[in-house]
Amino acid sequence: MAHMEYQIEREEKEILGDFKPELIPDECGGGIDDYEEALHVLMKFVGSMSSALEQVSGRGANAIVYQAGKRMGHEAAKMVEKTDDLEKAMQELSEVLGIEFYFDMWKPADQSEYTVEKGNETVVKLIFRDCVVRQTLRREGLPQKGPLCYLLYGYTVGAVEEVMGIKGKLDIDHVGPNACLKTLTIKWGGK
Repeated sequence: MAHMEYQIEREEKEILGDFKPELIPDECGGGIDDYEEALHVLMKFVGSMSSALEQVSGRGANAIVYQAGKRMGHEAAKMVEKTDDLEKAMQELSEVLGIEFYFDMWKPADQSEYTVEKGNETVVKLIFRDCVVRQTLRREGLPQKGPLCYLLYGYTVGAVEEVMGIKGKLDIDHVGPNACLKTLTIKWGGK
């Protein structure tokens, strides 16, 4: 029996070599349905990867992806104007991070300012509304507060640290199907 090779036919010419994101055109062809289908496949892939990472690494998975997110946040915020004004930083970052993670500063009705000073710390509540992480988790039937959420927490903290030159942390107040409420605490006195 002769061995036959199976050749995959492709409509487009395959380009081999190093991937360079700067070569991707701003405008790409295709309809919105093409992008939506690709996004859903990517969401499934990322959700499965997150679930597997948690199964293999246990609680350590959150720490691993938090650090990765923090690095991503530092990189994303390098182009943002530096400031020591937390409200201004949140406005600047919402324009950068808000593309993927739509958030606003939030305050209870009885609180006059968004930020609260506590000794050498400043605290602000952030409400994350349209979040690709939460949508991915819901679509894949995965619980919130897992590795993908920690990726977002690290991303936010890294961006704030980069813009303000301070140490920060993000705590979960509430997670829900339509929004998540977090408390961002920045500590004055350096990194």
